Amino acid sequence: MLAVVSGASSGIGLALAQGLLARGAQVLAIARGAERLAAARDALPPEARARFLPLPADVREARPLEAAISAAVQRHGAPGWCIACAGIVRPGRFADLAAEDHAAQWATNYQGAVNLLRACLPAMRRAGRGRVVLVSSAAALGSFYGYSGYAPGKAALRALGDILHLELGLSGVTVTTAFPPDTDTPQLQEEVKARPRVAEIFMRGNRIFAPQHVARRILEGAERGRRHVTPGLGVTLLHRLPWLIEPGLRRAQRRLMAAHEPRD
Repeated sequence: MLAVVSGASSGIGLALAQGLLARGAQVLAIARGAERLAAARDALPPEARARFLPLPADVREARPLEAAISAAVQRHGAPGWCIACAGIVRPGRFADLAAEDHAAQWATNYQGAVNLLRACLPAMRRAGRGRVVLVSSAAALGSFYGYSGYAPGKAALRALGDILHLELGLSGVTVTTAFPPDTDTPQLQEEVKARPRVAEIFMRGNRIFAPQHVARRILEGAERGRRHVTPGLGVTLLHRLPWLIEPGLRRAQRRLMAAHEPRD
């Protein structure tokens, strides 16, 4: 079985790839950094390395990505899994973020997932089987100060996943959208350094989940055919009870804004 995973060189993407390798899959591991992909492969157990197929590629570039995935499909067959996990985050107030910061996050977090799906879905539909997973974020479920460049693309993934869940419902291809909370990844380590003061204080003390835990919950949820997966109690409550949780989150952030927001 071929599994295609973007963002597979570290963090949740790598943990998802490892989980699929443990299930016996051939994993086409996509990421921009060839060296990081090689390091990820070398750290795997010897019996798994041959099934970890590194593909240095940028999900923002549709045509090269489609050509590479087409070649893998010809060799290994239709993907049994297509997981869009590539993502970037650049925290900052809307007034402080450059237009390029907004564009880069949208291009990777949303359009990159679209490009991956367009490359994988034709073969999956012809085969009449497979699982699609879109890795969104807990940030898509609420209003979080400093994430105007990041959360919209992740919220759009939720909408895309829900529509595909409907459109592909009779095809044999299932669609799951996941909403991970803060997870111990290299990206989070860099993100925390760049958070505006209000966001840094508000999110201080958040539970940080292990990527292996988040990946396990995502894979198990997708295997059960769940439309949404919410690892962690907090994100589950925000997903199921937004009318109850969201107002409190906004009030808490407004109090912090009154005390710490810079005056323009």
